[in-house]
Amino acid sequence: MQGNLFRTLQQEAHVIRSCLTIGLTELRNADLNEKGRYYTAFFQLAIGIERLAKLALILDHMAQNNLKAPGQTVVKGYGHDLLTLVSKVSDVVTARGYIVSSDFPTDPICLRALAFLSDFAKGMRYANLDALASGNQQRDPLNEWNKILQNVAATKVGAAAKRKINTLAAVATQVLADRVAVFASDLTGKPLTLSSAFSEPSILDAASKYMVWEILTLLAPLRDVVIEAGDAADAIASSVDPNGNRVPDLSEFFDFILLDRTYVLRKKRWP
Repeated sequence: MQGNLFRTLQQEAHVIRSCLTIGLTELRNADLNEKGRYYTAFFQLAIGIERLAKLALILDHMAQNNLKAPGQTVVKGYGHDLLTLVSKVSDVVTARGYIVSSDFPTDPICLRALAFLSDFAKGMRYANLDALASGNQQRDPLNEWNKILQNVAATKVGAAAKRKINTLAAVATQVLADRVAVFASDLTGKPLTLSSAFSEPSILDAASKYMVWEILTLLAPLRDVVIEAGDAADAIASSVDPNGNRVPDLSEFFDFILLDRTYVLRKKRWP
């Protein structure tokens, strides 16, 4: 039962789970004091989404071709373009009639985040090194992500929450104005004022909750296709030899992908 296919699928599922849970945790907890955590989130989420989508496509190919592997050339040909990969998986759902618990997201914020991670995977991850090597400024990942977060803050974070943040910042500024100096910058590199040193971290924290939610709405249908295609492939394997090389239960690796909005907005660590 636990042949090479079984073990390899288990190992890949472990890799994807680790990438995604680390990415979600870092995305939720990154802040202006630890900007490196944003980069960790970008790397891990881009890798995790790419591998999850590729796993879905590989399993679907196996399910449609009597367990025959698609070949390395085909899989490498998928590249790092997350937009294309997700689109291919969505097409598979339509073609096969796989059951997904939620549709692929259409929210503009989620699509912007996916486009950003796709650009990061295709080359923006080298932005700092490219800038140092060429002497020319490249697209700054933190600046790009800040634009998305500010959009989230404007459209997703409630007015009452923003008023509370601004009120507390104003009070703290009034009390500390003659006693404290700020030597820090926001995600764009702009120096923080005393007031924004109090308000900006809270705004980013509030926005990050919603960004994690948007990412999870993308992961859910990808996970469902992996499970559906895996079950279809395992049905073929079982018909050939019930005690032979089977496909593991892949759902247990992705139990952290829960679309409970209230729960997700409170949560700070994954799994």
